[in-house]
Amino acid sequence: MTDLNSRSESSDDDLVVVGRVRRPTGIKGAVLVEVYSGVPNRFAVGDVVLAEGKEYEIVEIGKSGNSAKLTFASINSIEKADPLRDLELSVPAESLPENPPGIYYHYEIIGINVVTNDGKPLGTLNEILETGSNDVFIVSEKRARGEKKAPEILIPVLDGVIVEVNKETNTMTIDLPEGIL
Repeated sequence: MTDLNSRSESSDDDLVVVGRVRRPTGIKGAVLVEVYSGVPNRFAVGDVVLAEGKEYEIVEIGKSGNSAKLTFASINSIEKADPLRDLELSVPAESLPENPPGIYYHYEIIGINVVTNDGKPLGTLNEILETGSNDVFIVSEKRARGEKKAPEILIPVLDGVIVEVNKETNTMTIDLPEGIL
């Protein structure tokens, strides 16, 4: 992981939320963390995370069910850990492991313009629902100020749906499954 001591050069745009503190556990200041990637062992001793602009160095790690169990330097009691409850933990984007080709972190594609194979614009990818079996993209057209919310298109992310992601043009081309429109 990247050390955040040189944080003055980073901005909030460079940070990625990786989890949320659920609650303290035990009396020595450890906390249970819901890890958004679903991989509770994604943290290592020495990693530094941010919560509400403050840095926390991880000094001990463990696992409890599907949660990571983390102990931070200077948090050595349940009383000191309790204010961390429900805070989201962030790390610099460059500290995330590189994905294989064709796999993207949500933050990399949220806001991308979505078009069909034949170039028909569908709108912007605004949200990704994780359903357990496959993700679902929520795409909606941009709306003019004061207009009602634009209708949403729900696109199941199945094999062959994503044809191309072009980060330079901020465009995702999809092979729209039958019956979506």
